[in-house]
Amino acid sequence: PGSSCSTLGPGVMADAGAAQPTGPSIVVHSLEITPAGECPFEAELALTAAFSTDVPLLGHFWRVRYIVDTSRRRKIVDMGTTEAANYAPGSNVFTFSGPGFDPSAVPEDIKAQRDGLLVAALSGPAGEEVFSINMVVQIKVEGGVLRRNIFNPLE
Repeated sequence: PGSSCSTLGPGVMADAGAAQPTGPSIVVHSLEITPAGECPFEAELALTAAFSTDVPLLGHFWRVRYIVDTSRRRKIVDMGTTEAANYAPGSNVFTFSGPGFDPSAVPEDIKAQRDGLLVAALSGPAGEEVFSINMVVQIKVEGGVLRRNIFNPLE
C-alpha cells in the first residue's frame, strides 16, 4: 500500500505514520545582516529578522554564536544574546547588535579557517534551543587586514 505524506515546511515531507516534530513551527520571512557583504572582521554586527510562529513563545531569546571547526576541535565564540521576550503567534521581529570580533582576541587557529558558521539560535527560558538561523561566514586576509563576509541564507 502507498504511504501518505504531509508537508512540514517548504519542500520537506514526512511519512504520515512517522512521529510529527514537537515544538513550534517557525518561518523566517526576512533577514538583514549589517554590514552586508564583505567588511573588516572587527566591524560591529547587527541582525534583524522577521519571523512567524504558530504558538506563543514566552521568555524566549536569541543567542548568537560563531562556530569554527579547526583541525583539532570545534570552537564556539559566544557573540551575545537578545533580551528575553514574549513572542505571540503570528509575525514577530528580533534585533541583535553586538560588537564585532576583536582580531587580537581571536586565536590563530580560528583565523586560519576560511569558513565558519554564524548561528542565531532561538532559545527557551531554560536555554533549550528551539530553532536556528545558520549563516555561512568566510574570512580572509587582504592587504594584511582580516575581513569577513556573512552570507544571508535567504538570498
